[in-house]
Amino acid sequence: MCLIAAATISYISVKMARHFPDKRIWALVAFTSLTFVGGIITMAIGIAFLNQAEELSSEYTNNSTYSVSTDPALLQMQFSGADGYSVLSIKLAQSTDGRTLINRTMISSAASDSKDYLSGIQTSFRDEDGNVGSMSMTLTSLGMTGNAAVYEMSWSSDVDWLQPTDCIEMARVGDSWFGGAQMFYQWWPINRWGKYMSYFLSGDMYSSDQEYGSVLERYWLSTSGAGLYVDSDVPLHVSTENYRICFKGTFSDSPYRATQDSYEGLPFLKYKIVLSPDARTTHEYVFSDSGFLKRPTGLPDHRMIKSPIWSTWARYKKNVSQDTVMDYANEILQNGFTYSQLEIDDGYEKAYGDITFDENKFPDPKKMVDDLHYMNFRVTIWVTPFVNPTSDNYNTYPDYFVQNGAGSPGRVTWWDGVGRIIDYTNPNACDWYYDNLLNIRETVGVDSFKFDAGEINYVSKIPDYQTDAFLRNLGTYTLDYNECSARLGTLIENRAAWRSQHLPVFFRMMDKDSNWTPAKGLKTLIPTALTFSLLGYPYVLPDMIGGNGYENGFLNQYLPERELYIRWAQVTAFLPSMQFSISPWQYDDEVVRITKHCVHLHESVAYEELVESFQEYVDGKSGMGAIRPLWWISPTDKSSYNIDDEFLVGDRYLVAPIVENATRNRDIYLPGPTGRNGGTLRWLDKLRGGQSILGGTTLKNYAVALDELSYWELE
Repeated sequence: MCLIAAATISYISVKMARHFPDKRIWALVAFTSLTFVGGIITMAIGIAFLNQAEELSSEYTNNSTYSVSTDPALLQMQFSGADGYSVLSIKLAQSTDGRTLINRTMISSAASDSKDYLSGIQTSFRDEDGNVGSMSMTLTSLGMTGNAAVYEMSWSSDVDWLQPTDCIEMARVGDSWFGGAQMFYQWWPINRWGKYMSYFLSGDMYSSDQEYGSVLERYWLSTSGAGLYVDSDVPLHVSTENYRICFKGTFSDSPYRATQDSYEGLPFLKYKIVLSPDARTTHEYVFSDSGFLKRPTGLPDHRMIKSPIWSTWARYKKNVSQDTVMDYANEILQNGFTYSQLEIDDGYEKAYGDITFDENKFPDPKKMVDDLHYMNFRVTIWVTPFVNPTSDNYNTYPDYFVQNGAGSPGRVTWWDGVGRIIDYTNPNACDWYYDNLLNIRETVGVDSFKFDAGEINYVSKIPDYQTDAFLRNLGTYTLDYNECSARLGTLIENRAAWRSQHLPVFFRMMDKDSNWTPAKGLKTLIPTALTFSLLGYPYVLPDMIGGNGYENGFLNQYLPERELYIRWAQVTAFLPSMQFSISPWQYDDEVVRITKHCVHLHESVAYEELVESFQEYVDGKSGMGAIRPLWWISPTDKSSYNIDDEFLVGDRYLVAPIVENATRNRDIYLPGPTGRNGGTLRWLDKLRGGQSILGGTTLKNYAVALDELSYWELE
């Protein structure tokens, strides 16, 4: 029709032009007619293309709550609520590395015999050499559980150079995302991360802002109620930058292995999508009904929760001896502080991996431990998976170490030298390690252990590494290490974690620097605690109060800024455990008084709620551990989504500490005004005598002196 109209108009124009002998008029009319015809043809082609795109697009509704729109023409998928509002947007097949898209085909649900099948896309690409490869996607509905709708996205590729990559948009206004991993810059939410694509396995985040940290899980959550979980067998790579989370599935350039002896395998990607009315409902589904991730089977040692741990590390570094340990213990008593245990950190061993005391520095370790027991201290010591060449254990059982490609124990560089790393996938190696720990516990009398390291980057550094058990996902090594260490009871702490939520032990944050910045400093303390709790690790050990004092060199002593130390102690007063190393009396009497008050708050106010909330979480009566984000109590309160310097303890206390240098006031947001079940939220000011304030309120420039901590109780 458009072409007929164009031809008719052109014919009339030419007829009229013949009455005018001026060739310039003739040329002008001809040019105008041809331009008009070209425009009409272009419009016709555009309309045809749009019609084709519309034919390719398809919408599916598998329940009364959510609908899914798939547009292969744009390689995009949209999940929308009953009101039509988008809750999740995914860009499909994003990593084509310049390859040419030559075909995309929609596979309708009618083509499948499965009633749960929603949609599929077949894409074909041509590489630079003219080779053709294809990827296939299917989206399947896994049904509804309560208010949570669950889907499974699955991609497969028939060539190794075509790696399925989906990108989840985070740019939608008011949509904040959380989860993933402990990081160098621990932003809360993660929307502003700048993490490029790399394999999603634990590494040395202390030294690099581009490595994933010691604690990570394949779980992400948004305040719109969208949750993402990636299956453990997927060779997952992740980036979080430019306001997008991108998943890629490939064995290339990674420690993932398709078979026992090979990294080679065709790329694939598979992940679950959970949608519900809000973030809390989705999170409760993930940790209650889904089976994706576990809950702890119990609580850690109660005394570790209640009273401070005192570590030798940040204050003495490796300069520890029997005399310094006893002097340290006496100082704690003389200054009137309580304690759960005294932790002897790095520097006590004769050789790394011996797990024995150096007789030159500790001439009678049993007497030292007995004396500490008499003073009512428990005693824990620092251990690692590493065994250095000077250790008597280095050549004892070669098969108990991770092997290299030549079948010999591999050598790995770590922060205390070069050595071998124990293979915890070998049950005999775990038994041997456990027996070594039992030996020092029985002969010297130490009570328990601080288990350091466990990240997989140390294993993957070994060329063509070989473990006793085949690990498709090397993160399982960390799980095996944690389960081996947990045989020693609940009076322990671990540093690395993957799928270890069921263990009733503390997981500590990676070492913090003694500064105010978001670069591993004080500002990352609350976001890291919230991230641990969200990932299913409620027993958060926030490491040393004041940081580790590395500013004068890794092994040199350094006294953090006085005000930084005070504000750090105030934050940890309501976290699951307090840990001192730099001592308050190294400053002055006022610091002693303030930090002692923080300990008092922890023991007399926070402890009861911490234990009660932990137990409710273990029993399945609540969906998150004691440390919770503000939106937990009021999931639809958008003003609470991006607050990274306040937190909840259970559903009872709100804590709003100072984390800025030289600051004596701050804005405080109280979530509300209504809670999850529609009830009114009112908050009592515990610092200023119990004034009751309706939730949904921001208090501007609320005064908080150096010796004060603002906390609120739900009325």
